[in-house]
Amino acid sequence: MASSETHGSTRFVLSESKRLRLFSMTVFYFAQGLPIGLYLTAVAAWISQNGASASDVAFLVTTTYLPWSFKFFGAALMDRYTYLAMGRRRIWLIGSQALMVIGLVVAAAASPGPGDIELLAYVGFAIFVGSAMQDVAVDGLAVDILPDEEQGTASAFMFAGQAFGISIGAALGGFLLARYGTTVAFLGFLPLVGGIFLLAVILRERTGEKMLPWTAGQASPDAVSIERANWLGILRITFKSMIKRDSIIYLLAAVAVRATGGMFVAFWPLYATKEAGWSTEDYSAMAATLGLIIAAFGMGAGAFLNAKFGPRRSSVFSAGMYVVLASLFLIWPEMGLIWAGFIFLYMLTDTTSLLYSICTNPIRMRLSDKRVAATQFTIYNSLSNLPVPAGAWILAYTTDLGGRPASMTTVIGLAIFGMIALSLLRIGNVVDEHPEDDMTPRMD
Repeated sequence: MASSETHGSTRFVLSESKRLRLFSMTVFYFAQGLPIGLYLTAVAAWISQNGASASDVAFLVTTTYLPWSFKFFGAALMDRYTYLAMGRRRIWLIGSQALMVIGLVVAAAASPGPGDIELLAYVGFAIFVGSAMQDVAVDGLAVDILPDEEQGTASAFMFAGQAFGISIGAALGGFLLARYGTTVAFLGFLPLVGGIFLLAVILRERTGEKMLPWTAGQASPDAVSIERANWLGILRITFKSMIKRDSIIYLLAAVAVRATGGMFVAFWPLYATKEAGWSTEDYSAMAATLGLIIAAFGMGAGAFLNAKFGPRRSSVFSAGMYVVLASLFLIWPEMGLIWAGFIFLYMLTDTTSLLYSICTNPIRMRLSDKRVAATQFTIYNSLSNLPVPAGAWILAYTTDLGGRPASMTTVIGLAIFGMIALSLLRIGNVVDEHPEDDMTPRMD
């Protein structure tokens, strides 16, 4: 560790503290989860309860989620341009977190009602631009600064943090929307998002860097040593890495499995409010409560699966849980209409989605070239997210075509394809055999 006399204070420096790295990654992913829970659970259920159709819900999900599907444009900017005196990613992290704050203020001022589907979707799009760019910055930072042996544990903490954020976003959003409307609902998220913005401001990536442009400090030799390619170089390096065998196989699997997840994103608000008889507030509160439990469980289970079996086998297992879920809907269609059955099926859906994200994250990290880490890692994430809104439309189409049996049969087919593709990967099998004494289990 560098001495503080030589390189300045090591307080709040990510490179100097494993605990700070895990804490910060978890908190930033928590921030990303807040608008997801607000929109994809609370707002979706709110408009559904107030008369929105399946197409309206699909439009809301698709429009708001689009920034997460095209994050690679911002990622290329982050790889090409930065302010090294503040680190490779932090200036972008601060800016994107600030954009989330601004988006919430604009949304509160717009004050859309439950019938203003387009306005709700467009203000949601603005908020999701900030959260998607923040995700890019955090993912690039993770690839830059996390040692390989911390990636599995960090992935569990990060996605558990996001799950906590989704739960809080769903509960707080559902309560405030039902009681006070959109202005108070959007303003209610400002203290959380603003507090995390302040965390981004006080952190530094490496010792000796500036906290802010006008404070003392200089670029870290470690940050400078990572070559920054020009635009042509970024395209060349990224393209060569993306067309490797394992990269292509992973993307095929991601398209299938994430489309499956997208079908359930649109499915649950409609099913809960139109068939199972849940109100917006009750459904959001239920989703939030279960989400907190699942996040805590997923943090431990995801770290264990990666450490014990490696991310490839764990990813195959988690994708297979979608087959079980859809089969239950086919075998026992009335199960979700029973209170206990509804809770069980929702928990299984949420757990499957969380574990799949945790288990595949180390695979994406290892497939990414550090020289273009933000771009390549984000392309993987964007291409994985692109099928989510597509899944919403697949649900609407298959339901119109053949009802619940057609949609659930489609889920099974997509999930099995994803399992087969993931099983063909040549990476993601090695588990860490040298756990540190301060944080176990971990995965190489």
